[in-house]
Amino acid sequence: MPGAFEIVMDERKALVDKIIGMMKQGYFFNKEEWDRASLRPQNPLSKVQYKGGNRLRLMAMVIERGYTDPRWATARQYSEKGYFIKKGEHGILCEKWIFEKQKKVKDQDGNVSFETVQLERPQVSFFRVFNAEQVQDFPSFSRNECPEPEIDTIIDRIIDTSECPIHEIAQDRSFYSPATDEIYLPLRSQFKDQTSFAKTLLHELAHSSGHPSRLNRQFGGPFGSEGYAKEELRAEIGALFTETDLGIPLSGEHYEDHSDYLRSWIGVIQNDYNEFFRACADAEKISDRLVSNYTKKYELPFTELDEIPDRERVAGKDEKVMEQDHLR
Repeated sequence: MPGAFEIVMDERKALVDKIIGMMKQGYFFNKEEWDRASLRPQNPLSKVQYKGGNRLRLMAMVIERGYTDPRWATARQYSEKGYFIKKGEHGILCEKWIFEKQKKVKDQDGNVSFETVQLERPQVSFFRVFNAEQVQDFPSFSRNECPEPEIDTIIDRIIDTSECPIHEIAQDRSFYSPATDEIYLPLRSQFKDQTSFAKTLLHELAHSSGHPSRLNRQFGGPFGSEGYAKEELRAEIGALFTETDLGIPLSGEHYEDHSDYLRSWIGVIQNDYNEFFRACADAEKISDRLVSNYTKKYELPFTELDEIPDRERVAGKDEKVMEQDHLR
């Protein structure tokens, strides 16, 4: 029987195969018909947002199954609230890596304390989560979101919170210069629409997060090299996470043709599917930084998920309402 490591590795490969299939069709999480809200997977019971590879995994499943609800939790978490999984439904594997443990130590007087020590080899485990749409009689998702600012306003705010200068000039390409720590973009009028400008802007800002004074990533080599492809993949996933968090539509297009980029990404993750998960981990750091810069000055255009009441409370309330209706 396979152990946790083998199971997690098999699931990783299956996800990467799905992502590669998406890339071969010429897109990467940017179709207009996908519901952006459902691509922010969160746990309404533990109040956490899924991160990194788990986040991409659940986003891919939303797309595959057509869910419109962003809420995911384990069967046990649902059952603790009195809700149960519908018959025949299957959960989605999420992975958990443990890199440290608490070690008991005694001082010379015999007093016991605990200290955190790094494991020589990380321990891997997994759990399975279910979308709220897979749960019997689970409260429907309420989209009580704050009014979102216009895309022009979001763009201006993103530029205002950039950690490096941004130049919009009449040219035919966009790029981040690590040497000068500056971003160069074509004029907004040269883009298909403002959403496409925002998408390209966030991609270049994701690159800029790798500056030594920030996240200190190693930038890749020349165009077409493996190192270049790895950094591009990190910037694209980091921008994707940031787009969904800031409320930017997914339908935008990059100013430049990304077919070459997609082919290079396929090569990188096809040769080493774990590289995709390393990229997701770095992308989460990128997004955290960009979103944090935004939220220090401006409020995010969404609200947290509502508290989920116990089913007994919901059922009791429903029964009372029915009784009142009957008396009328």
